[in-house]
Amino acid sequence: MRALFKRQHSLGASLDLFLKRALRKVLREVRNQISYRRDRNQPTFDTITFGNLFRHFAPLPVQTLQPFHEHLRNVCNHYLAHRFDLLGSGWVQVKHGMHCAGVEGCCYETPPTPQIDTDGRWLKGRINKANLSESQRIWRLISPTYIPIDWHLDFKSGYRWGENRWYRFIPYGHLPGVDVKVPWELARAQHLPQLAWAYALASADEPDFEDPERYSTEFRDQILDFIATNPPRFGVNWYCTMDVAIRIANWLVAYDLFCAYGATFDAGFLAELKRSVFQHGVHIAANLEWHPEWRGNHYLANVVGLLFVSAYLPRSPQTDCWLAFAAQEISFELLAQFNPDGSNFEASTSYHRLSAEMIVYAVALLQGLSPQKQAALHEYQFDLYAFPRPLPPAPLNLETLFSPTHWARLEKMAEFSSHITKPSGHVSQIGDNDSGRFVKLFPCFHAFTTAEARAKYLTLDHYTELPDDALYLDEDVLDHRHLLAAVNGLFGRSDFTESVGSKGYQAETHLVHQLAGQRVLPSYKEPTAPSEAEQVHIGNQWISEITQLSMRYKPRNFEIRVSASDLHVGLVTYGYPDFGLFIYRSPQVYLAIRCGQIGQRGNGGHAHNDQLSIELNIQGVDWITDPGSYVYTPLPIRRNEYRSVQAHFAPHKNKCEPGRLDLGLFRLGDEAQARCLYFGIEGFLGMYNACGSAIYRAVTIESDRIVIQDFADDPDALAALPEHPEIPSRSLMISPKYGARCR
Repeated sequence: MRALFKRQHSLGASLDLFLKRALRKVLREVRNQISYRRDRNQPTFDTITFGNLFRHFAPLPVQTLQPFHEHLRNVCNHYLAHRFDLLGSGWVQVKHGMHCAGVEGCCYETPPTPQIDTDGRWLKGRINKANLSESQRIWRLISPTYIPIDWHLDFKSGYRWGENRWYRFIPYGHLPGVDVKVPWELARAQHLPQLAWAYALASADEPDFEDPERYSTEFRDQILDFIATNPPRFGVNWYCTMDVAIRIANWLVAYDLFCAYGATFDAGFLAELKRSVFQHGVHIAANLEWHPEWRGNHYLANVVGLLFVSAYLPRSPQTDCWLAFAAQEISFELLAQFNPDGSNFEASTSYHRLSAEMIVYAVALLQGLSPQKQAALHEYQFDLYAFPRPLPPAPLNLETLFSPTHWARLEKMAEFSSHITKPSGHVSQIGDNDSGRFVKLFPCFHAFTTAEARAKYLTLDHYTELPDDALYLDEDVLDHRHLLAAVNGLFGRSDFTESVGSKGYQAETHLVHQLAGQRVLPSYKEPTAPSEAEQVHIGNQWISEITQLSMRYKPRNFEIRVSASDLHVGLVTYGYPDFGLFIYRSPQVYLAIRCGQIGQRGNGGHAHNDQLSIELNIQGVDWITDPGSYVYTPLPIRRNEYRSVQAHFAPHKNKCEPGRLDLGLFRLGDEAQARCLYFGIEGFLGMYNACGSAIYRAVTIESDRIVIQDFADDPDALAALPEHPEIPSRSLMISPKYGARCR
């Protein structure tokens, strides 16, 4: 009877939850329809006017930019031609009516090229009627020779979203090969700050650059192009608040840097820029990607973008309130989204970089606020907005809002990035990697020929945009040393400076230091003391643990022999149990073992079935690497192939996924429940649950070999590991960045 009562109670609770969700959905649809009808029938461009934007960046000495001279000149030539390499596209000129290569056979025909005119008549039928006249007025401000960018096009597949589609009615993930991230990534405008650096070098008469005005005019025209063809709340580029926030931060940083090096802009452009900055702020505040439990990097981007908007706009009741709310939320999210060991809670090393970038620039901006903006934190109207987390009444004191715990967490973010960086300069690629960045002030490129690029990437097989002998710049998204340099702008640690090296990364250190008003934050440790990660030790007796396992299970042994004979000399360990990553490194070897939580408080949206997998680098050469991500929504089968345990160097049973992959493309089952049982200089031992039984892996580093022992109830049921030498033998191509696959 009690069991029956419990079942009936459970069914009742489930029905109640279902009805509540259904009601919320109905109410949301009703609100959407009301808002859509309003926006369809009246202009969404605000009529508000503002004074001057605040400035926060000081110019760096031109010699600081000289290490980037060649790459900046070449990459900005691409940007001047509206040529972009995003998410594996290769360098392609993005324009209306272009032919697109397609994605794994999925190719859509783009609409014919419109007849572009300087009066904006070509916008009729594209922009909704209520916004058409204003869009045409803005278009007439653009230089007569400017050729527009198609901001609404997935320029990989050829699929195009319409400019007059209301933002909440945008479909995505609905057609094979179509990737909404492509227009989003382009509209983030992360190339614009690089145009500002080119302007600075050109103004200093550095050779081989265009006239300085060529770069500032291009910046101006691209901004106006976007504003005219993307009315607020219409089109694909207003759908995701995260991308709205990143876009406006990059606009503001680029504008500030142009001004820092002496660029001037006309009143018509400045009026549209300031108005759009405000409209971005209104949109962010009204569309926060908040969830009481599952919020992550999207929400963090929202509040950081709102911080930039409110820090740059003149003071008003709205901007003061936005500033206070953003400061409060950054304080909360810094501790909520980064574990006590400094790693990000999303179980992805690439998302760690993205979120840490947002935090470091937000903190630096807050530290360097002008007295006028600091006064806003003491005078804001706390009840002006119904934010998801209420604001307390003024004042809001930054000195108490951010504690030594916050600074220690921020400092450990950089330590984590330093410790996961292999001798090759690349990080261990754990979990998802969508090449996401906040600002790309000094991106790292490798230069080779187009023919060499095609030979490297399977996804460039049919690439024809550049001739074979043309210079091809390939962005290295697994080099995270710029993040370490940026964080060091707040702490000034000599070991961070040494880890960053002399490849020009220090420019970001100087930039962040200036942004923060040259304030140096206190370190959580003494300069010569080891980091907390170096002191992590788990378990008691290594020999006892292995002996007990060997008595219960027959091990499957795997040895990786190397020519070096001193792997163990100088060996140190770094433990990140909160993230689930355990690292051994010496002058000859780098070994990282994945074992721990799936992130996002059990949702696992950016985690893979990679428990007990390893990454191995010997003498600076990668022997075993994680396969990466490739794509998200365009090809769900590929998405799950790259998340699968079979794609990783992990012990597993054939046809058994430790965590369910059928819960959605951004959710992973938490059935594995991986645990580290021992971690020390002697070795590593961990386990996870696999389809009803436990699988164990022990790893030890000897002088000339790495020894791996896998234990299971039935060792014959374990999938075979690849044969040596120098490992990889897997069916999947490595994806070192989103949308690309190495041969």
